[in-house]
Amino acid sequence: MSSYTVTNNLYLRNLYKSTDSSLSKKSSRKEAAKPKLIIADTTALRKGISSLASEDYGDEDEEDNEIDKANFYKKMKSFADAYNYTLDSSSSYKTNSDARKAAKQMRSLTSKYSDELDDLGVSFDSDGYMQLSDSAFDNIDEAKFESSFGKDSEFMKSLDSIAKKLYRHIDVQA
Repeated sequence: MSSYTVTNNLYLRNLYKSTDSSLSKKSSRKEAAKPKLIIADTTALRKGISSLASEDYGDEDEEDNEIDKANFYKKMKSFADAYNYTLDSSSSYKTNSDARKAAKQMRSLTSKYSDELDDLGVSFDSDGYMQLSDSAFDNIDEAKFESSFGKDSEFMKSLDSIAKKLYRHIDVQA
């Protein structure tokens, strides 16, 4: 049983739109074939990475309004959900060594950046699933997220590379 929750919102459905938006719901994922899930999840994860890379993080001295903070939180939450879905589908695809390797790389990557991300209210449970602290997002300026989630972020570049490799090594016909 997975140890993460998903908030199905418009942002998450948009990440899955190009493959199958119904896979953004946990209930729709139960019957889907693992290769189809992984393709949808890696596509959504890469779109989430791209979305955060193109985010206007503003200036640290500039005050973010409540609407900006709420929208940013929803983007971060949909990214975290896509991350968790990708980790879950690749971890549970027992017959594919590339999928298991990608899950291991994701866990290793998050371990490497856990201190930096934890300071932002982004943490990982013992299984490697991403969790966001609601209270941290209420009190943190978006600009502080740019180094970890912006276009120049080593964490996001590495995560995108893992997702890209995983996508290329999954046979949808399986």
